[in-house]
Amino acid sequence: MLVEKLKSYMGPPMSEAKAQTIGTRDGKGIIFIAYNGDVYPSGFLPVKAGNVRFSSLKKVYIESNLFKDLRMGNFKGRCGICEFKDICGGSRARAYSVYGDPLAEDPACPYVPGSYSKLGLEIGDLI
Repeated sequence: MLVEKLKSYMGPPMSEAKAQTIGTRDGKGIIFIAYNGDVYPSGFLPVKAGNVRFSSLKKVYIESNLFKDLRMGNFKGRCGICEFKDICGGSRARAYSVYGDPLAEDPACPYVPGSYSKLGLEIGDLI
Protein backbone atom coordinates (compact mmCIF):
# COMPACT_ATOMS: atom_id res chain seq x y z
CA MET A 1 0.00 0.00 0.00
CA LEU A 2 2.78 2.44 0.87
CA VAL A 3 4.68 1.53 -2.31
CA GLU A 4 1.62 2.25 -4.44
CA LYS A 5 1.05 5.54 -2.66
CA LEU A 6 4.65 6.60 -3.23
CA LYS A 7 4.45 5.61 -6.90
CA SER A 8 1.26 7.68 -7.27
CA TYR A 9 3.11 10.73 -5.89
CA MET A 10 6.46 10.22 -7.55
CA GLY A 11 5.77 7.98 -10.53
CA PRO A 12 7.49 4.66 -11.22
CA PRO A 13 11.26 4.29 -10.84
CA MET A 14 13.19 5.79 -13.74
CA SER A 15 15.77 2.96 -13.77
CA GLU A 16 17.00 -0.04 -11.85
CA ALA A 17 18.98 0.55 -8.64
CA LYS A 18 22.66 1.00 -9.45
CA ALA A 19 24.12 0.48 -6.00
CA GLN A 20 24.28 -2.74 -4.06
CA THR A 21 23.21 -2.33 -0.45
CA ILE A 22 23.26 -5.97 0.67
CA GLY A 23 26.01 -6.35 3.19
CA THR A 24 26.17 -2.63 3.95
CA ARG A 25 26.00 -2.01 7.68
CA ASP A 26 27.77 -0.20 10.50
CA GLY A 27 31.46 -0.19 9.67
CA LYS A 28 31.02 -2.07 6.39
CA GLY A 29 30.38 0.54 3.76
CA ILE A 30 29.13 3.06 6.33
CA ILE A 31 31.22 5.46 8.38
CA PHE A 32 30.38 8.49 10.51
CA ILE A 33 32.74 11.40 11.17
CA ALA A 34 31.79 13.72 14.02
CA TYR A 35 32.35 17.48 14.06
CA ASN A 36 35.62 17.02 15.99
CA GLY A 37 37.04 14.42 13.58
CA ASP A 38 36.19 11.33 15.63
CA VAL A 39 35.36 8.35 13.41
CA TYR A 40 32.56 5.92 14.27
CA PRO A 41 31.11 2.90 12.43
CA SER A 42 27.78 4.76 12.23
CA GLY A 43 25.95 7.69 13.73
CA PHE A 44 24.10 5.31 16.04
CA LEU A 45 27.10 3.39 17.37
CA PRO A 46 29.05 5.56 19.84
CA VAL A 47 32.27 3.54 19.77
CA LYS A 48 35.16 5.65 18.51
CA ALA A 49 37.56 3.98 16.06
CA GLY A 50 39.94 6.90 15.48
CA ASN A 51 40.15 10.55 14.52
CA VAL A 52 40.79 12.08 11.09
CA ARG A 53 42.76 14.93 12.68
CA PHE A 54 45.46 12.46 13.67
CA SER A 55 45.12 9.71 11.02
CA SER A 56 43.76 9.51 7.51
CA LEU A 57 40.23 8.21 7.14
CA LYS A 58 41.57 5.38 5.00
CA LYS A 59 44.01 4.34 7.73
CA VAL A 60 41.31 4.40 10.42
CA TYR A 61 38.92 2.39 8.24
CA ILE A 62 41.50 -0.21 7.20
CA GLU A 63 43.55 -0.55 10.40
CA SER A 64 41.08 -0.04 13.26
CA ASN A 65 40.36 -3.32 15.06
CA LEU A 66 36.72 -2.31 15.41
CA PHE A 67 36.28 -1.77 11.68
CA LYS A 68 38.17 -5.00 10.92
CA ASP A 69 35.91 -7.01 13.23
CA LEU A 70 32.76 -5.42 11.79
CA ARG A 71 33.83 -6.06 8.19
CA MET A 72 34.80 -9.65 8.97
CA GLY A 73 31.53 -10.30 10.81
CA ASN A 74 33.35 -11.35 13.99
CA PHE A 75 30.14 -11.28 15.97
CA LYS A 76 29.29 -13.12 19.17
CA GLY A 77 26.23 -15.06 20.25
CA ARG A 78 23.53 -15.85 17.71
CA CYS A 79 24.85 -13.28 15.22
CA GLY A 80 28.22 -15.03 15.24
CA ILE A 81 26.76 -18.34 14.09
CA CYS A 82 23.97 -16.98 11.89
CA GLU A 83 24.07 -18.00 8.24
CA PHE A 84 22.89 -14.49 7.31
CA LYS A 85 25.53 -12.53 9.24
CA ASP A 86 27.20 -11.27 6.06
CA ILE A 87 23.89 -10.09 4.61
CA CYS A 88 22.30 -8.77 7.79
CA GLY A 89 24.86 -8.35 10.56
CA GLY A 90 22.22 -7.36 13.08
CA SER A 91 22.14 -3.99 14.78
CA ARG A 92 25.55 -3.24 16.19
CA ALA A 93 24.14 -0.18 17.99
CA ARG A 94 21.45 -2.26 19.70
CA ALA A 95 24.04 -4.87 20.69
CA TYR A 96 26.22 -2.14 22.18
CA SER A 97 23.35 -0.45 24.02
CA VAL A 98 22.25 -3.69 25.69
CA TYR A 99 25.53 -5.57 26.20
CA GLY A 100 28.16 -2.81 26.02
CA ASP A 101 29.80 -4.73 23.15
CA PRO A 102 29.27 -3.75 19.50
CA LEU A 103 30.10 -7.31 18.43
CA ALA A 104 27.51 -8.96 20.70
CA GLU A 105 24.35 -10.51 19.24
CA ASP A 106 21.47 -8.25 18.29
CA PRO A 107 19.07 -8.61 21.25
CA ALA A 108 16.02 -7.72 19.16
CA CYS A 109 16.55 -10.30 16.42
CA PRO A 110 13.87 -13.00 16.52
CA TYR A 111 15.67 -15.32 14.07
CA VAL A 112 17.05 -18.64 15.31
CA PRO A 113 20.23 -19.40 13.34
CA GLY A 114 19.88 -22.51 11.21
CA SER A 115 16.08 -22.50 11.07
CA TYR A 116 16.01 -21.56 7.37
CA SER A 117 18.10 -24.64 6.51
CA LYS A 118 15.90 -26.84 8.72
CA LEU A 119 12.80 -25.54 6.92
CA GLY A 120 14.44 -26.35 3.57
CA LEU A 121 15.06 -29.92 4.70
CA GLU A 122 11.47 -30.26 5.89
CA ILE A 123 9.94 -29.09 2.62
CA GLY A 124 12.63 -30.74 0.51
CA ASP A 125 13.92 -27.63 -1.20
CA LEU A 126 15.29 -24.21 -0.35
CA ILE A 127 13.53 -21.38 -2.08
